[in-house]
Amino acid sequence: MSKLILLWFTGLIIAVAGCMNMDSKDTGPTQTPGSISSVCGDKWQLRLLRIDGQAVPVEQLKEFTFLCNSDGEAMGKSGINTYRGTLQITANGQLLWNADSFASTKMAGPPQLMDQENRYLRALAGTRQAFVKSGGAHLILRDISGDIYIEYIKAGL
Repeated sequence: MSKLILLWFTGLIIAVAGCMNMDSKDTGPTQTPGSISSVCGDKWQLRLLRIDGQAVPVEQLKEFTFLCNSDGEAMGKSGINTYRGTLQITANGQLLWNADSFASTKMAGPPQLMDQENRYLRALAGTRQAFVKSGGAHLILRDISGDIYIEYIKAGL
């Protein structure tokens, strides 16, 4: 009987000790505003696309990429075609696209893939904020409301 009480008491101590850390600020991966140095220089591969708050199924995620350089020249693959444009990222992660610089090649493909590509490009052009999370392993581009949410991972991870 005393062994049972000892086991119960030990379990209670472990449970209480675990609860003591529940108000800790470390609740998982943190998200920080992006900057030219944290966003540009790496090749990013699409992981998740949400439009109007809904996940959009994307075939061949590896065919959707984003990269930029320190001069703000952005480029990537959009499924079938490639795109390019220029951007600025402010100190607080605000993403400013130069709409006049945005261009895409015009190769054709199956209708469902062309629709997927068009949705991706419209979403990308609608992004206004850049964030990095998980120690810089993930890039998030989104609009202010969060209706458009594009998440990338570093290519090759």
